[in-house]
Amino acid sequence: MTEYRSKYYLVDIDGTLTHYRSGAVAPAGLLGGNFLFPVIRDLMLEHGWDKHGAEKAILQLADTLVFWDYPDFIAEFSLPAEEAFLRMRNWHRENIMADSGNVELIRRLHRDGRLLFAMSNNPYAGCLMKLEAAGLADAFHAPCFARIFGTNLLRGCKGDPNVWRRALAQIPAPPREIGTIGDNPVEDGELPRSLGIGETILVPQDGVAPGAIVMNGSGNS
Repeated sequence: MTEYRSKYYLVDIDGTLTHYRSGAVAPAGLLGGNFLFPVIRDLMLEHGWDKHGAEKAILQLADTLVFWDYPDFIAEFSLPAEEAFLRMRNWHRENIMADSGNVELIRRLHRDGRLLFAMSNNPYAGCLMKLEAAGLADAFHAPCFARIFGTNLLRGCKGDPNVWRRALAQIPAPPREIGTIGDNPVEDGELPRSLGIGETILVPQDGVAPGAIVMNGSGNS
């Protein structure tokens, strides 16, 4: 059985707690590489925009406001927040599947008194909707997590060492006392370990045992 020895854990979402249903992110259904932009576009069409103008406006805002979150588009285009979130949350319910074993791991660590921080390559609202689809959140909060570190908060994605530094700066503990849980050997393993993280746990999908890989100690491995 895997031993979890850290008090604090930074937890990945995509590929660890959730994964996409087959065909959910097929290129034909994306706009600017994003699966929720078409949802926003379609709502804009219902409020008087033409398709070309709506798509252009969405992509321009995403380019201008680099570290955006989905409410930025709702506000910019004066869309009804209730309807926009209803549709985006429905998209997640229909297209996101929970990884049952790893979701249960999070619940168990939370019950054990560990402090968990979601850390993802999604903006805050996107993180929350994925966690909701996994059964770990509702529309407003995720009880198992002390904080959610989205791309808009950390100003970038997990492949950037500075993003990890900004995350670690928000946890009042030395890096050696912090662990990571994820599925990506580089983003959830090598990179945080290079910054002194004391424990990295790489988990397979759909359950953490057997097969979880634990790397202890700090620095590169």
